[in-house]
Amino acid sequence: MSDELRRSRMLDHALRLIHGGHDDQAIDVLTRLLGEAPDDADAHAALALCLVSRHRLHAAKLEAAQALALEPDAVLGHLAMASVSIARREFPAAEAHIDAARALAPEEPQSYRLAASLYRNWGRDARALEEIAKAHALAPDDPATLAQYGLLLFQDGRRDEARRFAERALERDPEHVEALTLLGHCDLAAGRVEDARAHAVWALQNEPGDVGALTLLSAIKARRSWLLGLWWRFQTWVTAGTNRRAIALLVGLYLVYRIADVALREQGLEDGAAWLSFAWLGFCVYTWFAPSIFLRSLRREFETVRLRPDY
Repeated sequence: MSDELRRSRMLDHALRLIHGGHDDQAIDVLTRLLGEAPDDADAHAALALCLVSRHRLHAAKLEAAQALALEPDAVLGHLAMASVSIARREFPAAEAHIDAARALAPEEPQSYRLAASLYRNWGRDARALEEIAKAHALAPDDPATLAQYGLLLFQDGRRDEARRFAERALERDPEHVEALTLLGHCDLAAGRVEDARAHAVWALQNEPGDVGALTLLSAIKARRSWLLGLWWRFQTWVTAGTNRRAIALLVGLYLVYRIADVALREQGLEDGAAWLSFAWLGFCVYTWFAPSIFLRSLRREFETVRLRPDY
């Protein structure tokens, strides 16, 4: 086998690993590949995608820039730079790179998946669903597309549909990390805590550093905690749908509080109004500090999670 063919197969293997959410393994392959072929533009771009998933954005941007410097018309290079730009919340720049990638390869599903991620982060949820539907039309059996479609449906409050997409993704790739994590979130939202934990641990067994799986594991701990359990149920109820619905619910809760306060005072029940005000203040304080406690728990999970080798 020629060196060029062997390197091509290494790149294909790395891209399959990335596709399945196995970024640490992909980084190992790409590091070896770049040691042999430092001017391989697609290898630099693929490494940038892995680094984005590990939140090493400065290094990711350098790798994506190197890919485009070596090959300005590299589709993967534009997608890598778009991924970096999304993570840095530079949305117009990300959109420009996605458009450039589409112009070069209109039938590439990854550009539509990345566009869905862009518009979700940009707050354009309807557009995100349109883009992932296009990716699904181009690659209906692709596990990464199915998992991302399911995640967007879950975030839109359509949890039964999300579960079906996660299960379809796992039928095609039983170790797909994002699909396992999504299924765990579906189980947690349905109150099946042990099932959710099993999926989180399975995902971490496949990819120990995956942020999504670690977040799920911390969410499970929050769900079980007496301190965070009520907050977790409340935020799950509020966020089970669009941003517009969440805003309407929160504004509605405040209006109910104000109406009740006015009604109590008009009836001369000043003590009741005072207790209601204390209760509302306590609710506000609780919902203000609970996310911080959850984030501290998540950071501890990043530092301490270890899996048995024989799990």
